[in-house]
Amino acid sequence: MREGRIFASLLAAGALSLGFAGTASALRDDNASLTQPATELVMPFDNSYNRSSYLLVSNPYASSGAIAAVSTHWTFWGADCQELADLSICLTTNDTVVVDPTNMTAIGPNNEKTGPTINLSGERGIVTVTAYQTDTDCNPWDETGRQLAQEALVGTFTIADLTYGYSFGNDALGLFSVNNQVQLPSGPIERYVLQTLNPTPPPGIEYGSLVVTSWLTIDKNGLAVPSDAGEEFWLTHHDNLEIATSLPDVSVGCVEFNTIASAGKQPLIPTYVTINSSGILSMWPKEASDGYLFALVGQAVGQFGFSSRAKVDYAPLL
Repeated sequence: MREGRIFASLLAAGALSLGFAGTASALRDDNASLTQPATELVMPFDNSYNRSSYLLVSNPYASSGAIAAVSTHWTFWGADCQELADLSICLTTNDTVVVDPTNMTAIGPNNEKTGPTINLSGERGIVTVTAYQTDTDCNPWDETGRQLAQEALVGTFTIADLTYGYSFGNDALGLFSVNNQVQLPSGPIERYVLQTLNPTPPPGIEYGSLVVTSWLTIDKNGLAVPSDAGEEFWLTHHDNLEIATSLPDVSVGCVEFNTIASAGKQPLIPTYVTINSSGILSMWPKEASDGYLFALVGQAVGQFGFSSRAKVDYAPLL
């Protein structure tokens, strides 16, 4: 399983061998995955004006000892780090649930809905989904000892923009746990890299881009949560001729929703800077810290949606 995790970490973290500064040291990162079942998942959701989201989580094979189920705790975090909602969903082995943030309830072991309906219409942020060992009644995490379940969950999401008629999806970030504590990917990380298409129409996608970022830290309960402490980044764009353009610094706190270049929508590329090719956006942390940047970009290409998760460039091994 460790070999599988190492391979998955290469997919998730990215060795970035195309002339980037770091070495292929992503082998050190054994705490996150896009492919292996994990303890805690992190995904964005966006049900603000004319946007719609769906979240899908599966339990491929995890159990709680002789009990073929785990209890999952879903926490929805707003852009200001406020907890918007939380609920418990029982996932038996090989079970899958699709959650609509505008119409969701807790779910018991027989797929029965329990408790009130939660409606997060107009809200956006990130959701963390944490797997816990459970009992024969699949009671929620706070009634069964708060014992994390390892290698339990895989997830994915989709966000649709109803104004521009496109959608994009991607895998959830999966975080592993050690000694009942969720672990963030280890560093030192020199930069985070987002791949982008041409942001200047035509044939670019300025009108339909979305960049979601969140600075994650580990809280007192040993879980990954968005942090209001935040992190500052230097920002650079490299086009498809490797020409670098320095961009204004960015600050990432709880959850940030930006565009790539759309005027009036908090663009990462300001309107006075002209970039007319695909490339990469490099986010360089100004200070070393114990947090981790969750970041992704979604773009419209006509009726098609494109999405890219942030890759990481590690400092060279000494």
